[in-house]
Amino acid sequence: MLLGAIALSRTFFGVLLVVAYGLGMALTLTSAALLLSGGNRLAALGERRLPALRRYTPYGSVLTALAVLAVGVGLTVCSLL
Repeated sequence: MLLGAIALSRTFFGVLLVVAYGLGMALTLTSAALLLSGGNRLAALGERRLPALRRYTPYGSVLTALAVLAVGVGLTVCSLL
C-alpha cells in the first residue's frame, strides 16, 4: 500500500492507510484475546442454554483451525489462478 501510494505521489495517504491497518489489526487481535480469555464462561453459558452444544464444544478449536486453513488455502488457490 505504502509503495503504491508513493508511486502515485500520495505518500501521506499511504502512511495513513498503513497506520489505519495497524490499528485495525491491533483492535482485532485484542478483541480476539479478550474473547478467548473469557471463552470458558461463554462455552459454559452456551452449554446450559443449548445442551446439544456440549457434544461439539471439545472440537471448537480444531474446527476453527480447519476453517482458517480452508480460507488460507482458498485465497492461495484464487491468487494462483
